[in-house]
Amino acid sequence: MFLPSFEMTSTSRHSACISFINTLKLSGMPGSGMFSPFTIASNRRLSERIPYPLHLGITEAGTKYTGSLKSAVGLGTLLADGIGDTVRISLSTFHAEEEVKVAWEILKALKLREKGPVLIACPTCGRLQFDMDSVVAEVERRLEAYEDPIEVSVLGCAVNGIGEARHADFGITGAKDAGMIFSKGEPLKKVPTDQLVDELFKEIDRYYASGKTVVRDQREVAEATQWLSENEDLSAMTPERLAALEKEKAEAEAQAAAAQAEGGRVVDESSSPTAGRRFTRTG
Repeated sequence: MFLPSFEMTSTSRHSACISFINTLKLSGMPGSGMFSPFTIASNRRLSERIPYPLHLGITEAGTKYTGSLKSAVGLGTLLADGIGDTVRISLSTFHAEEEVKVAWEILKALKLREKGPVLIACPTCGRLQFDMDSVVAEVERRLEAYEDPIEVSVLGCAVNGIGEARHADFGITGAKDAGMIFSKGEPLKKVPTDQLVDELFKEIDRYYASGKTVVRDQREVAEATQWLSENEDLSAMTPERLAALEKEKAEAEAQAAAAQAEGGRVVDESSSPTAGRRFTRTG
């Protein structure tokens, strides 16, 4: 596939062809079912040999699900290497707009284009207490009405919502009966769980109506902050708690090293048994 394309390019150049773009069309090796690896290798070789634009695509990629994955792997790898000037998505669907959506999502994931919102959602876990699947689907649907590249996060618990999505322009995190809306890691308001989506978009619309300024009601912020403190999972490993544990470990190691240097040993009085004692150590 590589050689015929290279020869065609050379012929076009010597024939005074003024404007053309290269593309490699490959249906995979017999019985392999692997489209992306051959497309990646061939386009890499061709890009090293010619100074002309390359049109990228995974031919006969498959259904919306499998075709999107193959296209993301194949095209994403090449685009991340700086190879490719135009792209196409080929899916087994009569709805061409789905192919355009997939192309845009690949470009957005690589930060090559900014168009429309970016939605972040966490995988579910044992701390989840509300119907997150429905919430994520509704948020994604309603975000289609916005053209600005705003970043919105939907996280399943209080700790992850406010910590891991601190970079999001807006986000929501929920519990069984209530949830919270936040912006850039700071609480905005506490709302009933069944109103999370509506209230989220109210805040987003207020943001745009105020010239892209987050509007904060101090009473609502205080209420949300209180809710957050009551719902945090004390066993969760947030960055702050990890830092505290590392500091504690470092102090313990320093204490042990100092004691060893003095030829002594460290006694943890708090863990030493005291039952039956008639005296305690004082230092």
